[in-house]
Amino acid sequence: MLRRFLCLCPRLAGPPGIRKLSSTADIPTKQRPKLAPLTSDTANPLHPGAVDQQLSLGWAGATPKTVLLVRKANDHQVDHALVRIARWFHATYPQIHLVLEPHVHRQHRAQLPFALTLPSEDQRAEYARTVDFVVTLGGDGTFLHVASLFANEVPPIIPFSMGTLGFLLPFDVKDFARHLHKVIEGAATVLPRMRLMMSRLGSDQGEMHVTNEASIHRGTYPHLTTISCALDGHLLTTSVGDGIIVGTPTGSTAYALSAGGPIVHPLVSSIVLAPVCPRSLSFRPLMLPPTAVVELRVHRESRGRATAYVDGRDCGVVAQGAGVAIRRSPFPLLCVNREDLALGWAQDINQLLMFNRTFSQPHETPFDERD
Repeated sequence: MLRRFLCLCPRLAGPPGIRKLSSTADIPTKQRPKLAPLTSDTANPLHPGAVDQQLSLGWAGATPKTVLLVRKANDHQVDHALVRIARWFHATYPQIHLVLEPHVHRQHRAQLPFALTLPSEDQRAEYARTVDFVVTLGGDGTFLHVASLFANEVPPIIPFSMGTLGFLLPFDVKDFARHLHKVIEGAATVLPRMRLMMSRLGSDQGEMHVTNEASIHRGTYPHLTTISCALDGHLLTTSVGDGIIVGTPTGSTAYALSAGGPIVHPLVSSIVLAPVCPRSLSFRPLMLPPTAVVELRVHRESRGRATAYVDGRDCGVVAQGAGVAIRRSPFPLLCVNREDLALGWAQDINQLLMFNRTFSQPHETPFDERD
């Protein structure tokens, strides 16, 4: 492939010995990260020797070669943080290629002349070929957006909280240098967050990966939708209501939580099945094994059609008699994690979700932490 180079004028030239590139097309193919299971000697001292689901993150070379920086849109503070972190990368690790999405690259091209982007808007496969890890600046929506940039396997993600809720974002952007040093030097821990796959029954349209939840919902149709739900080929129930959600442990604190589903710890591999406003008092949310295959089909006698959604994105109409199949994805999201997962998760559900707060003491915990 003919390589495209920028002029090496003094204003744009990088550190000595670092070649100036024009796009991701000039970056060599990445090497897979080195992932090793953690034993509970390091992950949980209370259970020495046991194998934990968390993984240690390392690199085949001395350091990773390429990082993708993704940011929340239309936020001046986030833009300022992006420029600061990008310049820190360029000054501290000049051998690492910094990649921005095309629209972000156009906005910050003058401030970040060393940054790269895709050769063209429609070549997203370049992300999967070149990116070693991803840095996100924003909220949970930014985190979900990253998953949509990759067709199958997603590189490790280190998310910094600069959004509204941030349940999936364990790191404070004020301390970005320390956390990024650990990732680059191979001293970080990653948590594989389970994902699902949704496919249309009787169709060859392909599968969509699900981070939070897949659902069938009546959408804008005025009538309740009748949906039959099968588990591993056996009819489980037929629901009349607004819809049904099939979610991941990560998604248990999203749409499924609003529908009355359980809060699931991220280390508990399971599938959450929750009805949306059913015409029944006895349809309770279920936790299914991760190997389950769930089929949702709009009943032929349903008064209205429905719409399929993946992580809030409209995936098209599901007519009467049609449906979707949902199963575990072989490609989990590798999320750089806190050093103490148990403490971090407990803090999140208490501080962000106000877990079990009483009306009499809305701003403090009713018991001492030692109780």
